[in-house]
Amino acid sequence: MCCKLPNIDSGFWEKSNTHVFKGQYEWCKHCEIGVGCKIYSKRPSACRDFYCLYQAGMTNLKPNKNGFFMYLERKESAEQKVITIMCEEHRLDLIPKLIMNDLDGYMLVDKGWTFHIRYNSNDNDLAIFDLKLFGMELKKVKRNIPFQEQINA
Repeated sequence: MCCKLPNIDSGFWEKSNTHVFKGQYEWCKHCEIGVGCKIYSKRPSACRDFYCLYQAGMTNLKPNKNGFFMYLERKESAEQKVITIMCEEHRLDLIPKLIMNDLDGYMLVDKGWTFHIRYNSNDNDLAIFDLKLFGMELKKVKRNIPFQEQINA
């Protein structure tokens, strides 16, 4: 899924002479689906340095089986603990149930983590899974509209 879902900005990649290695929600041309990366030893640093929560041993939700991956996008304060998920749009509604049925996912929810879900290439579209605020329902929001306005609507 990391070969499909995220934008990969590789700096000036040796052969492409461009900053964008691949766009978000499109397969990398170097990915052989079901096999792996055809340029693994020469892949961009953005690929080499990336670790999802599955790779880090923080969840049993395997990205290629579930259609999404989770990662810590930025360090959050003690009051705001956010995990980012990138998923295929057709898998979006399954995410709360999958997280809650995974022991590690359930523990993250129990510890107060909120999940911000990116499900398409529009950076303003976001779905939030926060058990305390919305129960098992996903709340779709727009990043360019103040959050308080949207949850009160």
